[in-house]
Amino acid sequence: SNHVAGFAKNATIVSGLGREKENEEFIRSNLAENIFPEFYYFIDAPTVVKQRFVDSDLNKLFEVYLCKENSKLENSGKEVCSWLDKNVGDFDVVIVSDFGNGFITPEMIEPICKRSRYLAVNTQINSGNRGYHAITRYPRADFVSLNEPEARLATHNRHDPIEYVARNLAARLNARHFAVTMGTKGVVLLDNVEGKTYIVPALSTKVLDRVGAGDAFLSFSAMCLGKGIASEAAAFVGSAAAALDVQIVCNKEPICSGNLLKYLGT
Repeated sequence: SNHVAGFAKNATIVSGLGREKENEEFIRSNLAENIFPEFYYFIDAPTVVKQRFVDSDLNKLFEVYLCKENSKLENSGKEVCSWLDKNVGDFDVVIVSDFGNGFITPEMIEPICKRSRYLAVNTQINSGNRGYHAITRYPRADFVSLNEPEARLATHNRHDPIEYVARNLAARLNARHFAVTMGTKGVVLLDNVEGKTYIVPALSTKVLDRVGAGDAFLSFSAMCLGKGIASEAAAFVGSAAAALDVQIVCNKEPICSGNLLKYLGT
């Protein structure tokens, strides 16, 4: 949300938290001033915390998730659904980063998909949800951004060319735009309105930490596409944002407009 807030007049984040005060204070203190949080609370689960253990070169040794499976929201999430049904259509762009940690339910997905003006979605695979979490839980999206393993998992297709896999998923979700990020191989963006495919190479020359690069690409590409910017330009801007993000350790700071504009101008 801090990425978006740097380029939008205002932004709203909707998420679920545990009841421990220190985590909520930390989260709120690190949100940009123009972000309006809508937090809802789990009855029996903590705020999800991901801890990475790295060596002196920042190479990941292992990671630990502090969470609880099958966590339940207060009022069974009805307040969230009601808020989404009433408000989600007021936003120019809705960006869903679905980490598969139990907050987003099928009941929430319904108003998100039904009422969003422009809906961008990523369903992340991680060690806590591998094999059980895929983009196919969403009936539609205007823009989908996945990495290659996420796309192949959703189609159970290991060997076909990734563009073929992406086209099948885009058709299933009726997506106007579909991106597959491939790390050092760059990104493929399908424009299903124009019937064109755009390939952007990896733009990063210095990599400190890959965590968050996909989120940066999703955020900036979605903002561009949602406002009608050409697909080729949107893919380039998203890739530039990702290239900047891999130079930032552990999402310590968001991509700011000055750095992005300077990067795009070089």
